[in-house]
Amino acid sequence: MLCVVLSLGGLLSFVMANNPKEKTHTLLLLNSYHRGFKWSDDITDAVLTEFRDSTKYQVFVEYMDSKRFQTNGYFNQLHTLYRHKYTSFPIDGIICSDNNALDFVLSHGDSIWGKVPVVFCGINDVANYKSRIDTLRFNGVEERIDILSTIRFAKKLQPDLSEFIVIGDRTLMYPIFFDQFRQAIDSSGLKLSYKEVIVETAEQLNTSLRAEDLNGKAIYLLSLYLNNHGFAREMSTEAKSVFAGLDVPVYSNWDFLIPDLIVGGRLLAGTDQGRLAANIMHRRLKDESESMPFSVLSPQKFMFDHEQLNRFDFDRKALPKEKVIFNKDKGIFDRYQTEMLVILGFLISLLCIIGLLGSVILFRRRAERELIESENRLELALEGANQGLWDIDVKSGTFYINKQVAFLLGYLSPKALGVHLDNWTDFFHPNDFDHMQEAIYLHKMQKTPSINSEVRMRTFDGKYKWISIHGKITEWENDVPVRYTGSMINIDEQKEFEDQLRLAKEKAEESDRLKSSFLANMSHEIRTPMNAILGFADLVTTDLLTDEERKVYLQQIKSSGETLLSLINDIIDISKIESEQLVIIPELFNLDQLLDKIERMGNTLIINARKNIHLRVHRLEGDSACFIFSDPMRLEQVLLNLLTNAIKFTKKGEIEISYLYEDFQTIVFSVRDTGIGIADEFKAIIFERFRQGDETLAKRFGGNGLGLTISRSLVKMLGGDIQVQSQLGKGCVFTFTIRTVKNEVLA
Repeated sequence: MLCVVLSLGGLLSFVMANNPKEKTHTLLLLNSYHRGFKWSDDITDAVLTEFRDSTKYQVFVEYMDSKRFQTNGYFNQLHTLYRHKYTSFPIDGIICSDNNALDFVLSHGDSIWGKVPVVFCGINDVANYKSRIDTLRFNGVEERIDILSTIRFAKKLQPDLSEFIVIGDRTLMYPIFFDQFRQAIDSSGLKLSYKEVIVETAEQLNTSLRAEDLNGKAIYLLSLYLNNHGFAREMSTEAKSVFAGLDVPVYSNWDFLIPDLIVGGRLLAGTDQGRLAANIMHRRLKDESESMPFSVLSPQKFMFDHEQLNRFDFDRKALPKEKVIFNKDKGIFDRYQTEMLVILGFLISLLCIIGLLGSVILFRRRAERELIESENRLELALEGANQGLWDIDVKSGTFYINKQVAFLLGYLSPKALGVHLDNWTDFFHPNDFDHMQEAIYLHKMQKTPSINSEVRMRTFDGKYKWISIHGKITEWENDVPVRYTGSMINIDEQKEFEDQLRLAKEKAEESDRLKSSFLANMSHEIRTPMNAILGFADLVTTDLLTDEERKVYLQQIKSSGETLLSLINDIIDISKIESEQLVIIPELFNLDQLLDKIERMGNTLIINARKNIHLRVHRLEGDSACFIFSDPMRLEQVLLNLLTNAIKFTKKGEIEISYLYEDFQTIVFSVRDTGIGIADEFKAIIFERFRQGDETLAKRFGGNGLGLTISRSLVKMLGGDIQVQSQLGKGCVFTFTIRTVKNEVLA
């Protein structure tokens, strides 16, 4: 027995070890139409029911809303939205509901979700798709509406039927349905004619139908999504309101139109389509696609409405055996339900009145208390949302605002704000009031569903704040609005954020332009010494030169090499600064010795430039052995950059370098020249990357625009800052500070 138990335990361990946790599949249900459309809702409910196990499936549901929005621009926006939305959510499979969703996946699916299995349902023209898609990757449920069977049963129910009035709309699917209707009636063998009525509004449909002689006719409802104030309403809702007063039978092919609208027919159900599509996806996820057909037909059933059959006195014997009847005869309670409910309600009312007579005072107090609590709750909600409430009664001349409106504008109370019908316009910025008036006018003319405007309003301190105003007309009298109600919310920070984004965008664009200009300039700067090096190197290799000429050319090669090396060093330094890899290495050194070195190098540069410039370096008296604690190499680099710039832009005159102690921890250096100076508009940008102030001067004097940028970065790393003072034509004074320790403190 123990051996058996051990064997079973080993077997169980083996099975568990070789049966890892099943993968959770992420699926997408892409509906062509909108939420609330009965067909799409039935498909969605069926799919979600089939994939209800949240440990195995995660289902995203999207509605393309293509009944109401059908432009290419709209579908392109959907492509952008879905690509952004599903970047972080890999999809294992897609279920497409109806043609628009399948077309969207064929056009954009691979770029958004990749080449994943696709199952479709509600597709009418499957044959047109089969020839142009991968049938191993795509398969699903074909929606082949049985118009022919419905036509034949309509003829059985109405022997005198001579003509169908076919109702259609401007949606993308209607032409496909009408094509199928025309083929069905042509192949029926029945002597029936038809008249197509395509409408966009309920008024057009009412006018068309009331102009018809409906004797011996029937309506075939293929598609009816009408424009109702800019939106397409539910098909059954529109149809019921139009056909309610017409004495004519209505037939169709979709189950959501029954009961209470159509007589019936051979109908399709969205629930069946969704369940079949989900079952196919189950098999696709198990890699059974090779054994599956490209498409299967959705089941259809004969369904009829009992009340409609009675209304037109149709012979029930003409109906098929296999059928479903809705609105069947009701029992005695259902038949007299209204009357019985009225009597029951009356009795209950009497009992309630008797009870209420004894407790009316208590009830009234409770109602008053609840009303006060409700008002306080609303006020707290508005206050928490930082949202003000306003209400204008034009008839009585009252202008109500809550205290939050006053707070938004910097007032302590609505009374302190003092707004009324005669002065409310004074609170708007003069440039924004026209926008507010336009928003009110468009809503008044029913061009927009509400008043929406973003305006600046004057606050208590006389400044202006951005406010978003929303509202609508809540009362009319003789087609004239007499009451407006709405809310206000502070969007000042949002507007400021939008301005910052705009400025950041402009700055980024300017940075890109400057980088391109810098690269072009840098390529020129590199080519110039390289051309000199290569040119003089070619000359030196010839045997026709004298020793003196060869020496001069070698000197030119050396000078160009030094220029190129300096340029490369600048590029390396700016790269290290950008990547934060440049390290300051402080040490104790003699500042005067450093200045002596700078003076020698400066005089050499002046002689080589052949300029009449006098260089003076001032040192502090009595401090000949001035030791400080800093990075001598980077300090020398800054001073030499400023001195080189001064020599470059000074034709004649003098250059002066000096320093002084601001305190025991701060030294102020100054480099003054008598050169061409800097215009005021360029002072703010000369320290920026890749900028050289006036670019025309850069072309005349050369340079790569990195010297001052590197200098400012190095000065900041040395614990200080750099500034410039200048007048055009009168020279410049560059002043910078560094943090250090004076030699007395070190001692």
